[in-house]
Amino acid sequence: MRTNRSIPHLGCLMMRGVAAATLLCLSACGGGNVPLPDLTAAGMDTTGLVARGKYIVRSVAVCGGCHAADPRDPDGPLSGGLAFHNWRIGTIRAANITPDTATGIGTWTEAELVRVIRSGETRTGHLLAPVMPYEWFRGMSDRDALAVARYLKTRPPVRNEVKDRPDLALRAAKLFVLHPLQPTTPVAPPAGPTAKYGRYLATSVALCADCHTPRGGLEHAPEMNRLFAGTDSKDFPANPSNITPDSATGIGRWTEAEFVRTIRTGTDPAGRKLHPFMPWPQLRRMVDNDLIAIYRYLRTLKPIEHDVPMREGT
Repeated sequence: MRTNRSIPHLGCLMMRGVAAATLLCLSACGGGNVPLPDLTAAGMDTTGLVARGKYIVRSVAVCGGCHAADPRDPDGPLSGGLAFHNWRIGTIRAANITPDTATGIGTWTEAELVRVIRSGETRTGHLLAPVMPYEWFRGMSDRDALAVARYLKTRPPVRNEVKDRPDLALRAAKLFVLHPLQPTTPVAPPAGPTAKYGRYLATSVALCADCHTPRGGLEHAPEMNRLFAGTDSKDFPANPSNITPDSATGIGRWTEAEFVRTIRTGTDPAGRKLHPFMPWPQLRRMVDNDLIAIYRYLRTLKPIEHDVPMREGT
């Protein structure tokens, strides 16, 4: 299950000895840079949006891996509370995204939800901590992001007040370094078992890239020239594997059927069980064409030789 996220390295960006006056400025810091999306675009097909949103939330993005009351049950109420903690960010908790009006998203509009999913900017103009993977969701289509928002608004409200304790480094980073992101893909490619649609799913909806891409540099940013090459990350309870088509260290020898079967069963072609951090019990509900599309996209990538070690006990 996704109970941890990669967190950009913020400690290198600023020192703790920031003057009190600066801290006061930081406390008022907000985004305010991304306009609300126009969700009334002519021609948008709005039929079946709630069902589409449920499919994305529960079976593709698996939002419950972070936002569920109990992350061991990603299909449970998305009332939040899971803590992410280190010295760079302080303590950040997954938000309550049930439609409770006091502690959740009950007063949010659909447009405000779409904006925060894709840009990280809240309804009050503040920026979410980058634990929320809006850097990948920024490519989600208007229709899919609206479907997520609409589904979340149909869920039973759960009262659960979630409080963060952000570190000074994170507050300063929001002022000087981190900014809300502009969405990049207003329309998704046509759905089907194609590499083009698979790229959309793997990078902007299913979060495959978020876990399986190495990070580096001062900002601990995704290494876009090594997409899906796997990573040995202390931010995760297991090492996400290399899923480029390298025949020695990746999935180059896997057939399409073996890839789909691995997601469906949680066992790879070599008979190894997938670590529970990989939310295959939810991903196995994806339709065949979506899994095939992801496989066909991964096969178009440059093979990268990167032997990712399995941790003891995984």
